[in-house]
Amino acid sequence: MKKILILLLISLSISFVFSDEEQNNNPNTESENKYYKIARSLYQKPFGETLCLPFIWLGNLTDSKENKLESSNNQKLNDLDQRRESNLTNWSQLSLQYFTTDAEDGIDLVTGATQTIENISPEGKFGVYYEHELSGKINSNLSYNLNDDLFYSQKSHERRNSFFKNDLSLGFLYKKNLTYLKVKYNNRYYDPEQTNYMYLPGIVHTSQKQMINSAAVHFKQDFGKFDVNIYSNFRDLKYEYAIPEEEDGKKILSDRDDELEYDSFEGYDNDIYSQGRVNYSIIPELKFFANAYFKDDLNESDLYDQTKFGGGLEYDNNIDLFSAIKARIHYYNNFSDIIDNELDHVMITNLRYSKRFRNGISGFIAYINRSCYDNETSKVYRISNMLRIHAMYSYSLQNLRNSYILMGIKYNPENNGSLVFMEQSQQLLKDIYSTIKVKYSLDLYTSYNLKLEYFLTPLRSIWIKDEFTDHYDIQKQNLIFVGTTFIF
Repeated sequence: MKKILILLLISLSISFVFSDEEQNNNPNTESENKYYKIARSLYQKPFGETLCLPFIWLGNLTDSKENKLESSNNQKLNDLDQRRESNLTNWSQLSLQYFTTDAEDGIDLVTGATQTIENISPEGKFGVYYEHELSGKINSNLSYNLNDDLFYSQKSHERRNSFFKNDLSLGFLYKKNLTYLKVKYNNRYYDPEQTNYMYLPGIVHTSQKQMINSAAVHFKQDFGKFDVNIYSNFRDLKYEYAIPEEEDGKKILSDRDDELEYDSFEGYDNDIYSQGRVNYSIIPELKFFANAYFKDDLNESDLYDQTKFGGGLEYDNNIDLFSAIKARIHYYNNFSDIIDNELDHVMITNLRYSKRFRNGISGFIAYINRSCYDNETSKVYRISNMLRIHAMYSYSLQNLRNSYILMGIKYNPENNGSLVFMEQSQQLLKDIYSTIKVKYSLDLYTSYNLKLEYFLTPLRSIWIKDEFTDHYDIQKQNLIFVGTTFIF
């Protein structure tokens, strides 16, 4: 039934494609006003993992007699102008979720690393997800950004470690001439009663995350042919770990013979991550770079400490208005007790060619190769190859949001990451849009993603979304969302 529904929606959308194409080619067609388009492009959050291609936004940004606003929209225009002058964004999204699966009782949780796992129940579970973003300018050089993500779900078997968490971050950005400085603080809270125990890197015992605090500084400075990029992040993890109780050297069982009694202890794990990069422009399109990365486990164990030094060449050239090519060769040397010897020397090669045509078609082809060299065996090993091809057809640009068809292929056999996908966004009726996504992976999963969105105003909408995923030979799961997006 679900596949039939998807085919019907795709067929209906394709019929609208041709009708919109005819309207889009009509020189007498009156386009939507430019401020609504700018508002959606600036403020609308992407739905899922939407690909952002260069040269896609082709909306009309010039005034003409044919594109003047009606008098009834004057107040909305004034509100938008005020927001644009102050660069204020006040964006929120709230959704109610309902999760179902075909899994039966007695099958362990798919998240895998948990030891105290609950059995899967096929009963549906509810959840709530809220996102909020507030940003603006303090003065011409200093801006701020406040984000908060809140998630709650009845304990279920989604691919999540925690079923209640709140992620809050506050950042300040200073930009003047060629100087860039960003300071950010982040707090992530996990409800202990709703969070699983897992194996965490750098922690010996099975542990449960409770709170993460982090503070980051990012600095960039341009000196002409030279530019410097430095980033540092301090992370403090508060966790709880459990050890089986013992009596006379024997582990104590609970009333049920197959369960152990545990003692709980509180712990902290601190790490600092730092990386820096220096670029030198040989010519405007070609630069040499050198970089360094340090990770210091500030606790007693230094097993997870890591240092790497590297460098390479980067070529980035916009050949003309419609095509660009980018290439990079990067070598780095790893120093870490936890990393295998064959990964001491790593080489990464990136190639990417982007192209846009005048008829609304654009896309790119990219290739990434990762290889390593083993000192002991004097052999070169292939870590992975990845080939990505994406093509996008944009149409109906005069509407509130862009309508498009996006298709792509990712070939990544070493990591079982090969897949094909299709995505379409389409205006069905006035102020009603649909989005369809299909992903097929031979080794991992097949997923369908459907969304219908109705815009009450250009900055407020309500929507319903369905995400179905078939994890082969494991379980099928379905998530239904009902939500709203609004900008104040």
